Parts: sequence; structure tokens; C-alpha cells
Amino acid sequence: MPGADKTPAVTDRGALNRRKEGHIDVCLDSAVDLASDSFTDVKLVYNALPEISRDNVTTGAEFAGRSIAAPLIISSMTGGAGERFRRINENLARAAEALRLPLGLGSMKVLLRDEAAAPSFLVRDLAPSIPLIANLGLVSFNYRLSWEDVELIIERTQPDVFCLHLNALQESIQEGGDTDFRGLRASLAQFVERSTLPVYVKECGGGISPALVAELAAMGVDYVDISGSDGTSWAAVEARLSQDPSMGELFRDFGLPTRWILERIERSKVGKTRIVASGGIRNGLQAVKALALGADYVAVARPFLEAATESPEAVIRLGQRLIDEMRNAMFLVGAASPEALGPHLVVRPDTIDSD
Repeated sequence: MPGADKTPAVTDRGALNRRKEGHIDVCLDSAVDLASDSFTDVKLVYNALPEISRDNVTTGAEFAGRSIAAPLIISSMTGGAGERFRRINENLARAAEALRLPLGLGSMKVLLRDEAAAPSFLVRDLAPSIPLIANLGLVSFNYRLSWEDVELIIERTQPDVFCLHLNALQESIQEGGDTDFRGLRASLAQFVERSTLPVYVKECGGGISPALVAELAAMGVDYVDISGSDGTSWAAVEARLSQDPSMGELFRDFGLPTRWILERIERSKVGKTRIVASGGIRNGLQAVKALALGADYVAVARPFLEAATESPEAVIRLGQRLIDEMRNAMFLVGAASPEALGPHLVVRPDTIDSD
């Protein structure tokens, strides 16, 4: 893990922060949400006589050794220098604590470059009992990021899990993006070996292929977030921020659908690695479908970002709605807990007429 000159120019700090501001502005525009629900033609097996009480259905789960209210993760979003970033992450942290849900923090490269960004990431005091997920781009190890930087982030933010995100699609569209992805498998394997925290690997809306999921599991990655192409298109986001949007528009729906990935993951090749389904999860029914198809958790970002620009109460309302919808879907299939969900509860409409 090379770590040559780690001191970027002051102008780099400002440019990075402005880009993060732009990301928030664009992500709040529904035009970059593909809203391509790959679960739409998947139905759950309705149990008209479930023999359980809806009030007794538990959505509780465990993540990184902590008890959580549901297998639902508030996914990584943002962070940077300024009141806007601080307010968003504080709202998310307060709500995550109230909801008892894991919280992913945004990419922390800016924290290493600009001390003014620290207040937006140092939220452990607001969320002392829930799992926090630190976050860096894996490709940054090819651009002067070092293990000392990782240790500094762990010391300052006190996370339970460390996330390395993969975003080749986004970087290929971003003007001046980091596109040297050579040797990153070796860097990831070394990171997993050295890390004292569980390692979480996620994509950013392009999807992780089933074969790569198996490869990551073989490396010892603890959580793989497949981040399919159903939701926010980061190619479209970068297109909006580019002087020439044509490349981003061409690749706006590039990637692998969330359901397609889930259906093709071979559990025998995953071992103890936990699968997180994200990418277009917008309601609790989709979440339960994903869990029934083999996910261990689901993760949601953009809807929580919208709520966090308003207040922690808005985030809590959204999180509670998602959990209530999950509980209702579980009741209707006769599943008293997430562990009771599985492929036996999934039916596709094209099979109904032939039965």
C-alpha cells in the first residue's frame, strides 16, 4: 500500500469539497435516480393463514457484533468542510442512534486533506451504540493513500467496520477521475489481512458481479454490498457535473441489476461473508424480496439523504416506515424473523399459469 507524498495542494482541498457539494445537489435531483425496480416481477408467496401475530414479528438482526433494529443499513453518503455536510451527517447520526440502525459515513479522503471536514465525520458521540462504517475508495491506494491514513481515520472516527468502495464506473466518467485500478486486488488482500476491523466492500451503483462476490469472499471480506444499477446512477451524476455530459449519459444505465446479481450468487462460494443488497431499494417490500433472494442486509442511501437535508426527525420517520413495511411483508409471508426468509418464499408471475 504505497503512501508517497500525502500532502495535497490547498486548491485540491477546495476542488474536492466543491465536487462533494455538487454531488449532493445532483443526487437530490430525481433525474439521476434510475428507479429501475428489478424486483417488480418477483412476488412473495402470500400466506393467508400465517399463524403468527404481526405485533410479534421481529425485524431485529446483528451487525458487526451489535444488535440492530432491522437488517437495514443507512448507506454511505457524504462528508466535507462546511455547515451543510456537518448538518446532514449529524442528522443521520442522531436518527441512526434512535432507530438502532448501522450508519455508513461518506468517503473520508476529504478528512485527510482538510481538517475543516472533521466535524462532518466525528459523529460517534451522537451515535454511541450503533455500528459506524468508515469509508475510503480502494483506488485511492494507487493515489498516495497509506495505511497510516487508515489508522488515523480509525483513531478519529471510531468505526466498527471499514468500507472500501469500488467505483470504476464513476471515476471513468468524472473529469480527472482516478482510473488506475492496477494491482488493487493485492491491495485489498493486504488490507483484509492487516485490518483489525471487519472489512466491507461496496460498489457505487454499478453492481458487483457474482464471480467477483465469490472472489471477495475468498479473500476474507466480511461484507459485500453488491450495489446494483437500479437506483442512483453515478455516471449520470458525474455527467451533470461535467462540461461534456455525453460520456456520462451514454453510460448512465451501465451496470448489473440488483436482483440479477442476487439470483446468481452461489452461497456455497460465499462462506461466512454477508451479502448486502443495495441499489434502488426504496421500500420495505423490495427489502424483504431482496432478503428472501439471499441478501443478509439491505442498504439505502438517496432517500435518507433527502430526509437528512430536512431534520433527524425526517430520517427517523423514513427509517421507521421502511421497518414497518418490512414487518408487514414478513407477516404476510408468515416469517416471524429475518432468518425465516428464503428463496422458498419467492414466486415469479411467469410460473403461476404453468402451475
